[in-house]
Amino acid sequence: MSFEEKLNKYQGCLLGGAVGDALGAPIEFLSQGHILDRFGQMGVTDYVEFGNGTGEFTDDTQMTLFTAEGLLRAKHRAMLKGIGGALHQITYHSYLRWLETQHFPRQGNSINPQQLSTGWLINQKGLYTRRAPGNTCLLALASGKTGTINKPINDSKGCGTIMRMAPVGLTFSDDAVKAFEEGCHLSAITHGHPSGYLSGGFFAALIAYLTQGKSLLESIQLCTGILEEWEKHTEVKQAVQTVLICHNQGISADLKPEDIAQFGEGWVAEEALAISLYCALRYPSNFDKGVIAAINHGGDSDSTGSLTGNILGLINGLGGIPEPWKQKLKYADIVLDMGKDLAIGIKGNSYEEDEDWWERYPGF
Repeated sequence: MSFEEKLNKYQGCLLGGAVGDALGAPIEFLSQGHILDRFGQMGVTDYVEFGNGTGEFTDDTQMTLFTAEGLLRAKHRAMLKGIGGALHQITYHSYLRWLETQHFPRQGNSINPQQLSTGWLINQKGLYTRRAPGNTCLLALASGKTGTINKPINDSKGCGTIMRMAPVGLTFSDDAVKAFEEGCHLSAITHGHPSGYLSGGFFAALIAYLTQGKSLLESIQLCTGILEEWEKHTEVKQAVQTVLICHNQGISADLKPEDIAQFGEGWVAEEALAISLYCALRYPSNFDKGVIAAINHGGDSDSTGSLTGNILGLINGLGGIPEPWKQKLKYADIVLDMGKDLAIGIKGNSYEEDEDWWERYPGF
């Protein structure tokens, strides 16, 4: 894959998620009836939150960006020092930077306050806005404790685990098993239920396989094989199997809200995973239809829109996302910059440090 092709996929994945997030944001807490009454039988088909026709992403994309930052910092540190092992701690610190943007108080001294202001992402003022952040993420990060798989911080399986995992798959695109594992560990920082972190791992591995050029259906099947190697996977596997059964029935008409409802509302991770897989399978080459289907239901519309946007943005590339949605998305430049940096991965080497890259992604 040339760098231009890689850049197209990576930026498409992140911006696609941000677009789906922004489209779904204003209807996240509306019932299906309210959505239809307010926006008509087609539901939301464009940005509707602001009077000027723009859209703005939520905590889903914000945390995706800070996940990417943590991964790039950890990768930089490993290159400079010749050793790894700090990925989880460094990404956790990036999540604490996100918490700072939310002006949410935290306990403990797990990070030097001066470190909170380092790197370029924390200085993007467009991220300093609360866009209905999930309480589990806020409270887990504010506790001063870091959740792990073996020492869970709670028993939550909210979709805050999975909605931020696309950068993990992009970073470990050459090793989907590793992407699954790291997705689980990074999800468990804030969410301790197995169905929560396993859904995060599944999505990270899915993105990795799609980046390799595998079809969506094959990627789902391969991820299911990895999932089965993990304990307590039954709930997530059942959700994925239901998607495949419904897909194999070969429904030809456009998806309706009741088609989505059979998978739940997306507030918990395995439901959000199922909805996004189903919508993406139904419209693999049509970004607009897939994302619109993923948001117009009485559930967690921004998260299911974001996940579906990640998948379809990656498959179809940046050019597959409608131009008006790209142009009218607030802070799209931040997302595109991060997509480019993920595609680059690293600058410099262990003998000669790149000063600009260190300023952007210091290795701590």
